[in-house]
Amino acid sequence: MNSDSLLQRVRSANTKLCVFLAQIRQALAGRSQFDATSVRAIGEPVSEMDKILNEAKESREFDPALDREIKIYAGQLGEMNIELERMRFMLLARRAHIETMRGHIETLGLWTAALRLTR
Repeated sequence: MNSDSLLQRVRSANTKLCVFLAQIRQALAGRSQFDATSVRAIGEPVSEMDKILNEAKESREFDPALDREIKIYAGQLGEMNIELERMRFMLLARRAHIETMRGHIETLGLWTAALRLTR
């Protein structure tokens, strides 16, 4: 395959990953939503890059621009891994908070029932 075509495909995947990184960071800052659809959408450029990387092995050695874009891609994947891990911890914290609040509501229900019985 043509090296320029590979370069454009890698740049396209990098652009998509950059957008997803920004979305995750916005969600972590509480300024947007990040849901299962967003997670699935990240998989598209990643699976696309699997194919591209296999095709680019030889071209990469002779095309510095392609090599640079692949390094950018690898860096963004590292950042994505960190941000997704942060997102996982945030979701775990929210889940723990919800479970705690559920416990408070159950206790409040018991107190309310006891109050009704004493009247």
